[in-house]
Amino acid sequence: MANHGPSYGLSRELQKKNDARFVLEEAIEVLTWIENITGERFSFDVTTCESSTDVSNLLKDGVMLCKLIEKLDPQCRVVYNKKPKMAFPMMENISNFLAAAKRFGVMEISCFQTVDLYENKQCYKVIECLRLLAAVAQMRSSHLEHPAWVVKLAQSSPRQFPEAVMRRGEMVIPLQYGTNKCASQKGMSPYGLPRQIKPDPHG
Repeated sequence: MANHGPSYGLSRELQKKNDARFVLEEAIEVLTWIENITGERFSFDVTTCESSTDVSNLLKDGVMLCKLIEKLDPQCRVVYNKKPKMAFPMMENISNFLAAAKRFGVMEISCFQTVDLYENKQCYKVIECLRLLAAVAQMRSSHLEHPAWVVKLAQSSPRQFPEAVMRRGEMVIPLQYGTNKCASQKGMSPYGLPRQIKPDPHG
């Protein structure tokens, strides 16, 4: 992982906000889910993770991520380095996983950047992306069991109305066009009209 040294000023404030959005309990849940889906274990017990650094160290080589997406999508074959030692093959593994996740159905806006994981820039985005991946997998893969924290995604259900019903809707005048059943401007002076000063007939 690259060492950029301590941050100051605005960079420090942004780092604090990113750290505050990271929830260790959710990260451990995601790591446990990855182990259950892949059938393999990380290099050390995920329950002993104490920070985002520990989480990113487990995932930053990209190997378990590529194995995960292949288990979720049996038709997906990700080309990845199974034993990366240098930074470039690790980051390439992460990029290949992200490309496969997008094809699987994860929206690009929900995906993290490679440096977010490899350099632990925004680990919370990594966890959010993996949680969404679990939700997409639940929607698409009925043969896999998913934990209770996986959110069920809403599916589109377009409704088709007969032509006659659509025509009746055009006959209704919406309230945006005005109505005479509510308040009106009766008795009010037009906007921009100068003040009318009239002499008092009794004065």
